Amino acid sequence: MLKDILPCDLYNIINNKIAIGELSEIRIRQDKPIVVFIKSQPYYIYQNGITCNINLALYATQDMIADIIYKASDFSIYSINEQIKQGYIILPSGIRIGIAGTFVYENNQIKTITNWTSLNIRIPHYIKNASLCAFDDIVSNNEIKNALIISPPGAGKTTFIRDFINQLSERNYCLNVCILDERGEISCDMVGIGIFCDVLRNVDKSYGFMCAIRSLNPSVIVTDEIGSEDDINSLISAMNCGVKVIATIHANNLDELRRKEFFCKLPNYYFQRYVLLSNREGPGTFEGVYNEKFSRIVRW
Repeated sequence: MLKDILPCDLYNIINNKIAIGELSEIRIRQDKPIVVFIKSQPYYIYQNGITCNINLALYATQDMIADIIYKASDFSIYSINEQIKQGYIILPSGIRIGIAGTFVYENNQIKTITNWTSLNIRIPHYIKNASLCAFDDIVSNNEIKNALIISPPGAGKTTFIRDFINQLSERNYCLNVCILDERGEISCDMVGIGIFCDVLRNVDKSYGFMCAIRSLNPSVIVTDEIGSEDDINSLISAMNCGVKVIATIHANNLDELRRKEFFCKLPNYYFQRYVLLSNREGPGTFEGVYNEKFSRIVRW
């Protein structure tokens, strides 16, 4: 999909000189060097590949940014304006384009974003077995424990839950799994999400949880990026209905997680497992599994 949105010259450099499987982000900022992140390390794009020398770097233009957005919208900005209003575009492949620019308001509501000045193009990867570091601590005796996957942005939370879902199918856990995919990143291209899954896309969590429970009879709901008190209340309602929940949240460590105001309102016993990931040795670095009392689980 990068070929469909990037300028030809830029795409050819990336395609011919960079291992796409190691590329996680492309940062394109007006009148500034184009930066790529490879294994969490930043590099400048230049004519012959990547470099740490800013003097060789290629610079982005406003026209380049606009062209990428128009291509990403299939030349119909209006058709994706609901996404743009939220600051991003999701492509069918799961590539997420974060947008910076000028917010336009109408009647105290965000109408759109214009005068685009920078893009953050995030490239998803399906990494098989990414969840095995914690799978047996979340699933045991044919029972799934409610689990929260914790990491900083871009450190592998979504990759973890995509593989977790697929592992359930590969191991023949015939459970009804509902993926509540608010941003369209978990189920992109429906690749690697297993065969026992139903997907609700582009719906907020409060309505999505209610809709899933009423209509799809899920055994497990998997969702991404818990970030508000409303999200927490939706989780509690689902768990009280007997549905297991696997979710992710942004935090650098457990102390930061416990300081989040909305998280403090969640009783400890609701989540039985906490999986901590980091970028310490690259995205998806496994830092440990913890129980409901935040004590580390050690497997001998």
